[in-house]
Amino acid sequence: MANGIWANGILAQAKLCGAKFGERRSREHALNAVTNHYKCKDGRWIILSLLNEERQWPAFARCIGREDFITDARFATKPDRPCTSLELIGILDEIFATKDLAEWRKILDGNGLVFGVIGILDDIPNDQQMLENEVLVPFENDTMLTVNSPIWIDGSQKIQPRHPPGIGEHSDEILRQAGYDEAAIRQLRASGAVA
Repeated sequence: MANGIWANGILAQAKLCGAKFGERRSREHALNAVTNHYKCKDGRWIILSLLNEERQWPAFARCIGREDFITDARFATKPDRPCTSLELIGILDEIFATKDLAEWRKILDGNGLVFGVIGILDDIPNDQQMLENEVLVPFENDTMLTVNSPIWIDGSQKIQPRHPPGIGEHSDEILRQAGYDEAAIRQLRASGAVA
């Protein structure tokens, strides 16, 4: 929670200082069609973030199979696109609906285009970024993954996560440390007081 509020600190602090925020426009009425999200054929969503439009627009137009957009007076320059944003959003909605997310990722990757994917929980087990950054790690002596602690201490080695103990797995050890001898432990087990 603390990380989340820190990451959104500018807006959070503005609210704490009494700022008023307007309602966000719907994606269909966004002011910029190339910083918007679009639904793919398989129902997954992609987010465009083409902030360097002058450089990225031609590559984007080629990737989506609309090279005509490079010279189309409605969309050719950065100042033109906000004026025709609603029209462009409608066209891009139709284009993105023709292919699954995986296909769009292959088409857009490696072309200097900035985009993201609206993740779903099914993405987590195979998320390359989370795996490579050890956000997800396997349990000790297992291939099952778990969420790693986000805390790293310089010069200290993290302990690999372990499965929790089974019920009663360490009862004898704990009772011995508490001063019970073997006879007392057997008596406690026989009475059902200890698992």
